[in-house]
Amino acid sequence: MKKLIIVGSSGFVGKSLIDYIKTKKIKINNILTYSRSENKNIIKIKKLPKANYIIYCINNKNISKSLKYFFHFKKLIKECSKEIKIMFISSGAVYGPRSYCKKFKETEKINIEKFKNYKDYKKKYTEEKLLLENEFKKLGYDGYNVSIARCFTFYGKYILKYNYAISQIIRSIRSNKKIIIDNQYTFRSYMHANDMCRWLIKIIKTSSNKCPIYNVGSDKLIKIKNLANFLAKKYNLEIVIKKNKYNKLDFYVPSTNLAKKKLKLKTTINLKHAIDLLINLK
Repeated sequence: MKKLIIVGSSGFVGKSLIDYIKTKKIKINNILTYSRSENKNIIKIKKLPKANYIIYCINNKNISKSLKYFFHFKKLIKECSKEIKIMFISSGAVYGPRSYCKKFKETEKINIEKFKNYKDYKKKYTEEKLLLENEFKKLGYDGYNVSIARCFTFYGKYILKYNYAISQIIRSIRSNKKIIIDNQYTFRSYMHANDMCRWLIKIIKTSSNKCPIYNVGSDKLIKIKNLANFLAKKYNLEIVIKKNKYNKLDFYVPSTNLAKKKLKLKTTINLKHAIDLLINLK
């Protein structure tokens, strides 16, 4: 019997993983979750149960708090077997903002000076992710089996509560309101939650003391303006593109060649069809 621990299970990644594992034929028979929203806070745990895999996806949005949680987690895993495989859910945001069309590769050098161009909330989020990446790499140096997944942009039923561009578009259509686009020069790519989960489960199995890092997301770039136009026409809605003199090209699309070549991973779910399902979700 394979056991998985999800630390930070109340967010998009955690909830999507739980649903996916329960509905698909995955060789994981037992899922243990820790989340502040469920009053099962990892910081209060004195001993972790035995498990085969741990996925760490806590977002505190506070560096000192994040370190407090991580070092407590580190104490807990010292009592675990070093055979356990651990994955940290990071973000493609660690590469920094990009104002030209070039996909992000795992081999790119991380330059923290780029973070200065992020808005305050995203700057803190990115610094937290990069700091924790380094701490998880140190676990590899200590002999633990770890991996890092740099996640990009996704969609699925749990994305609707967030304030992302695709969430706003879907909510507008569901409520029969006009679609508003803040920046007509925004490029994204979207991976369905089920594909994301399938990738994460494959990647965590590669965890080692060398700490492999993989981008997770679709590499099929989409101009948000074009996607909004397509959906507005299909659902007979008005679309409004804000006139903003500060509009700049905003490119956030990963290269996933590493995952494709090494792990034979690919995306399988059609974006426009899946969005239709989300729009009609009850």
